[in-house]
Amino acid sequence: MMLSPLRLISWLLALLIVGLPAAAIAFFVLAITGSPGSCEEEGRPIAAEPSLAASFQQDLDQLKATLDAGRVATVVLDDREVTARARLWSEEHDLPISDIVVCFSAAGAAASGKIDIPFLPVDVDVLIRGTVDLTGEHAEIVIEEIEVGGLPGPVAERVKAVVDDLIEDQMEELELGHFYGVAFEEGEMTISGQP
Repeated sequence: MMLSPLRLISWLLALLIVGLPAAAIAFFVLAITGSPGSCEEEGRPIAAEPSLAASFQQDLDQLKATLDAGRVATVVLDDREVTARARLWSEEHDLPISDIVVCFSAAGAAASGKIDIPFLPVDVDVLIRGTVDLTGEHAEIVIEEIEVGGLPGPVAERVKAVVDDLIEDQMEELELGHFYGVAFEEGEMTISGQP
């Protein structure tokens, strides 16, 4: 069956008028109904008070000052402090991320939150698992797994690429002046530095 040019144009218009909004609605529903959850454990919520961001910065400043003085130093940061600082960093740098929660366990670090993806109509829930490498010139987050809300495979992969690029861009801003080691325990991260 061969379609006439007029019929072909009417099919294309119908696809544009009905198909695109239908696809947008489907992605919207999938994005808001699917969630990988939060990294918070039941019974151990992480409250990120703004004052904890200041505590985080004081701890890091003291670590750096001790290392600059030529002495070995260690600092322990809990996931509440890191969550508060991550939220403040996101605000300061106008990042498309909200509701950030950072969690530590013996297995490593995890972070969850919502990310604003330009090609989707709503924010998408994201859960990232990995670790932190502080041995180079810049801090590096080594991502082991990224889970995205209930989006289909190709769209989820695009969101994962956006998240990965965003993290990589932000890590370029974190210059390290010393050599650090990182160890994780339940609820905290220990950073040990060498002058």
